[in-house]
Amino acid sequence: MDFFSHALLAYILGSFLGLDKKLLAALVLGGIAPDLDVLIAWINNIYPTTFLLVHRGITHTLFFGFFFALLILYLASREQIKSFLARFIKFDLDFSATSMAFVYAGVLLHLFVDYTTTRGVPLFYPWQAVRYSANIFSQIEPIMLIASLLVLAVLVRERHRIKFNKNLFLVFLLFFLIVGGIRIEGKAAAESFFNGQNVEIYPDSNLFSWAVLENDGIQFLVYGYDSLNGKVTNSSAFAKITVASSITEAKIAIDAAERLPQVKLFRWRAYAVAINASSQNGSWDIDYYDPLVRAQMANSGPVFRPALKGYGSVRVRVEGGVARVGE
Repeated sequence: MDFFSHALLAYILGSFLGLDKKLLAALVLGGIAPDLDVLIAWINNIYPTTFLLVHRGITHTLFFGFFFALLILYLASREQIKSFLARFIKFDLDFSATSMAFVYAGVLLHLFVDYTTTRGVPLFYPWQAVRYSANIFSQIEPIMLIASLLVLAVLVRERHRIKFNKNLFLVFLLFFLIVGGIRIEGKAAAESFFNGQNVEIYPDSNLFSWAVLENDGIQFLVYGYDSLNGKVTNSSAFAKITVASSITEAKIAIDAAERLPQVKLFRWRAYAVAINASSQNGSWDIDYYDPLVRAQMANSGPVFRPALKGYGSVRVRVEGGVARVGE
């Protein structure tokens, strides 16, 4: 789910419960803390590692998420930082046991919401890196983002009101449940339509659209399904591996590429992985790509393509048995 929805949900929930300003600020901070992984994700660009220093990685866990949120709470409660941030937003925080508890409550709320979306969260990392997801909402649900921005606009307009409007929470919660209900019903319709096929079903950016991934052993088949009209809107086929030269030499090059942490992380994040391998003058270009993301990019508008691109592929050059990530 998007950053604004996480912040808003924590804020209106805390306000509905009548939390005082410090505890409300702690809950909201915990609600957005996991998405502040941008503060550490750059490390992987400088020193590639398999240690989940990526978005929805290490900070989206029950264990590390708690300590990362405590670090953010500690920093945000320092007077120098509070004074700087006070220029932009009014809040009050302290580094107390009660605030720590509410920060972690915000983290748990964040993890629960992200669990309902595609790609999910690696809850039990570092013990296991499995991503848990209910695949009900899209990773970024546009209609929820729009609703969150509208509610935030109302809150800003009424920021001088002394008493919080509790109906706002009920309306937003009802809207969240309605959208969730439409999604759950749509997923059930997709499962019924593709009954008997070896498929995995994921919500797409449109409220009534679904991406369906089928693995037949030789290739990946990707379908677009419209739950409103109950029909397939598009389909694409992607070979699991395409080699433009010697398959034996390609396997040696691919083995070298598979040792790169960037490739391991790509495999961890991808819905599925297909490979294109080609050689020229003794070197190999190996393109790892996610067929579902590639199909989504081909069928989505320009607004969503930049967000999908970072998840779409990774290219590796292998020369003399040495692999490195290419452009």
